[in-house]
Amino acid sequence: MNYTTMCTILNRQLNQNVFHMTEPNYWQESKAFLSNADPSLAKLFLRYADYNISSRGEALETLLRSIVGQQISVQAAASVWGKLANKIGKIKPENVLLLSFEDLRTCGLSKQKAQYIINICDHFMSFSIKDHSYWEGRSFESVYQELITIKGVGPWTAEMFGMFYLLEPDIFPIKDIGIIRAMNQIYGQGKTLSKDKIIEISEQWKPYRSVACWFLWKSIDSEDVQY
Repeated sequence: MNYTTMCTILNRQLNQNVFHMTEPNYWQESKAFLSNADPSLAKLFLRYADYNISSRGEALETLLRSIVGQQISVQAAASVWGKLANKIGKIKPENVLLLSFEDLRTCGLSKQKAQYIINICDHFMSFSIKDHSYWEGRSFESVYQELITIKGVGPWTAEMFGMFYLLEPDIFPIKDIGIIRAMNQIYGQGKTLSKDKIIEISEQWKPYRSVACWFLWKSIDSEDVQY
């Protein structure tokens, strides 16, 4: 291996590690902005001063975890994911597709979720999606529109991909039950807020609605939400 090739490989590895490990470059700026915009969020930032977010750096894993996590608690999702990951081994679409439908079901997946996972892996195989370069440089709208063509990947799953893999700063998953619960507690003093009121409150968080949501999740769950 010559020197140029070695440097290329090392640079690629470093870039992948940076993508995987570092918090978003807008993190501190967003917290300052949101603290000024919303005193309730400012209190959350003080309470969870050491909290930050980073991408796992694995697109397929993020999507599969999002499917697993649909409509169940963080703890329940972690249990199902642990069983699934043990069966799959290295998280690659071809490894998932080697498993039978019943193999997937025995991990605690519903029939629908098992099929959705197969659909996602079929998509990755069909489009030869192997690394971050496939998603790099694209608008979130472009990625979103592609993902929702996969049966089983709806708006919420695509939004989780944007928030936890791409680290998009301004996504607001309006139908997320955790976000709704946190907002009812913090802004409704435990009473149910109307959809219009939830949207009105979230408008003041632009262009950092994702950051607000990450802290809202943190406020109601002892385990970090991470897809």
